[in-house]
Amino acid sequence: MSIPVLAVLVWILALAVLSPMLVVILEIFGALINREPSRVGGGAGAYPATVVLVPAHNEEASIPVTLSSIRDGLPENSRILVVAHNCSDATARIARGAGVEVLEANDEGKGGKPDALKAGLSALDVDPPAVVVIIDADCRVEPGAIATLATAAHALNWPVMGAYTFSPADGSVGMATVSSLAILLKNFIRPLGLHFFELPCLLNGSGSAYPFELIRHAPHGEGSIAEDYQLTIDLLRRGYPTRFVPEAKIYTQLPKQMGTALKQRRRWEHGHLWLALSKAPVLLWEGIVKRNLDYCALALEVSVPPLGFLLLLWGGVLGLIVGLYPLHGQFGAMVTVLAGGLALIGMLVFSWLQFAGVSQTLSALASVPRYLLWKLPMYGAFFRRRETRWMKTERDNVAS
Repeated sequence: MSIPVLAVLVWILALAVLSPMLVVILEIFGALINREPSRVGGGAGAYPATVVLVPAHNEEASIPVTLSSIRDGLPENSRILVVAHNCSDATARIARGAGVEVLEANDEGKGGKPDALKAGLSALDVDPPAVVVIIDADCRVEPGAIATLATAAHALNWPVMGAYTFSPADGSVGMATVSSLAILLKNFIRPLGLHFFELPCLLNGSGSAYPFELIRHAPHGEGSIAEDYQLTIDLLRRGYPTRFVPEAKIYTQLPKQMGTALKQRRRWEHGHLWLALSKAPVLLWEGIVKRNLDYCALALEVSVPPLGFLLLLWGGVLGLIVGLYPLHGQFGAMVTVLAGGLALIGMLVFSWLQFAGVSQTLSALASVPRYLLWKLPMYGAFFRRRETRWMKTERDNVAS
């Protein structure tokens, strides 16, 4: 390979890793500026008729806490529907005992949560609400979050996403703290930055709200195990960008068992990586052709790989460029990649200090090398045999 060709390839590699890093840096910058975000959609007018839809599969241990937190401060013009999907435990009985509506749905069990949602939404055709709020059966909802989500979705007539965060399981530290802060970055800090720039965010599971007619006829992320991300793209193409509602807070816990945690992250991250490679370039091209900023912004957001993958990619590209420096001589590319990575790490640390505190940040930083080594085989498996099945995460603790 000639030196000029090698030099071009080096710069292509440099730009490929720098682009998603720059996206994250800008989003963190927006979040740090946006420490006191304004409310989305306002709060004027009557509260819309709302159904809180809770898809549940064998959640007898966690659902009492979830339902209790949902009912705390729930407006009168609201009701709760639990979809007991392919349950073999007492989920349905416990939910009925809590005084909420229950739909028992049974099917082949291949579609997972999306099939549970479709069953619940279909049942609502008899008495359709104005807004549907979706809360997973292992979560705790902060008082007022349901009202905030429903009001915003109704006022905007768009999908909205609350701040859905994960805490380490009771007694867990180290890598669990890194995972918790990585999700904090993905589900709160980066969407908060997008909120500041008035750009769409991604749907991230529990804590989303939709006008009923919109979600009733949506494709529900079909064809992807990252169904929430796919749904975000599908709704944007229909003219409905998702907006972030940072005031609405929803919590859950990470799995305590490392094997369970790895299975959970494998589904999430393999699905995300596949969308980043297969859908983000198409969406970006559509945005350029249509001159649509929301399309372009969401394409860039989807193209950012999971944090662990991004850090490993940066280290690999930097090592390759440094190792081949005697052949290509591109000092500028080497320095640019190094500076970009250090800037990203600096912004990460600063944002975690601001939003998570000193003790959690220090605990996470001490475990980052082990965390990256733990995830390395999972990323290698993506290129050998990526996960394509929707699998429910095993529960090993009660949301508390």
